[in-house]
Amino acid sequence: MLLTLLAALFFVPAPTAIAEASDSVTIQKTGIEIRYTPARTLTPGKEPRIWTKTKETHAIAAQVNVTPTENCFAVEYNYPIFSVGLRYNLNHGTTMHRDTPWGEAQPVEYTSKLGNLLTLYGIFNRPIHRGRRWQWGYYLGTGIGYTALKYNRQNDIDNEYIGSHLNIFFTAGLYGQYQFAKEWSVKGGLDFAHHSNGAMERPNKGANYLGPFVGVVYEPDAQTTKAAKRNTAVTEPFQKYWFMELTLGIGGKTLLEEWLQTQFGTPQGQPDYRKERFTLYGAYSFHAHLLYRYARRWVSGLGFGIFYGDYASRIAQLDETNGYIGEKHSPWSASIEARHEVYYGNLSARVSLGYYLYRHMGYKSHNGLEKPYHEQVGVFYSFPKLKGITLGFSVNAHATKADFTELQITFPFRLRERGGHDRL
Repeated sequence: MLLTLLAALFFVPAPTAIAEASDSVTIQKTGIEIRYTPARTLTPGKEPRIWTKTKETHAIAAQVNVTPTENCFAVEYNYPIFSVGLRYNLNHGTTMHRDTPWGEAQPVEYTSKLGNLLTLYGIFNRPIHRGRRWQWGYYLGTGIGYTALKYNRQNDIDNEYIGSHLNIFFTAGLYGQYQFAKEWSVKGGLDFAHHSNGAMERPNKGANYLGPFVGVVYEPDAQTTKAAKRNTAVTEPFQKYWFMELTLGIGGKTLLEEWLQTQFGTPQGQPDYRKERFTLYGAYSFHAHLLYRYARRWVSGLGFGIFYGDYASRIAQLDETNGYIGEKHSPWSASIEARHEVYYGNLSARVSLGYYLYRHMGYKSHNGLEKPYHEQVGVFYSFPKLKGITLGFSVNAHATKADFTELQITFPFRLRERGGHDRL
């Protein structure tokens, strides 16, 4: 769901109008925002809907908003707002309990709870419309969250959503804002949020929340400017160009196969019965893409990816234990990939969709755990003084289910019009 929403929002065109030519709009350089979100924990899939008993969750957040106005990207994005804040999810209203045995997993006497989460986050808010008092648009954000209560065998054994103290956070939503006084506005909209550990630990079904939000915004430092009839304010000219990127990734993952084996296939009384600690395996990748920057904000292109996972031998052992004979296992995989990237200055977000040309990861990989395609979503920063070298993190997933998380470094090469290449 999140990957689909991100991909759709990345292709939202520039607003055709921000106001009537005779109007003025107010650009808030800085502000403080407080919001409250009553939501429901989403339960995709038949089984989570059965063992999740209640789904109530609430979130409160406080953030600082900053609006850059003196650059070309600000104009092209209709003066977006960057936010940094803290969010606290009160999740104990989401409870889980298995009433009957699930495979070898036996019921327990207590009810498990989803842990409360404190999250440090950053958000990119893009107004689609700005008027004298009304503003509406969308936002995307990421961060890192901490919970004291995670899956464990003592008091939270049916919590398959969160299996680690530290978790990656993503959020996306739609908002509307109305200025009712010189420095005050009210805000509301629809918020989607997600916490998970990117397959760095188990369990990792991930906690997803969806609900409305309301908030109040205080903006003491406002700047009024004349609105253009179209968003065609004078900016520095942009020259389209082709370039290549080579990307190296190093990351890690735990095996879903091991989780399923110890959770549902190991009898009670065995040391590994519903265990808490899982081995972290290495995951490595190399990508090469031919890309076209056809707008200041957007880049699209095609390429390929090569992956190496040192966990293939462990999957082969599990297949042998479970009697899956004749399965192929290889640490190498290869795919073709389509990529789209969105820029704001040196900051960017990437979405890739790949199709495997070669992949052999055992029985479960082609019987429900994986798809023949994969997705990648990441956030990156390029360093102009290092000739455009880019550093960031990315999550690789199969049908939105995280496979591994990695740190990536990218080396760009701008193509000359008449052969050869130059580093950016």
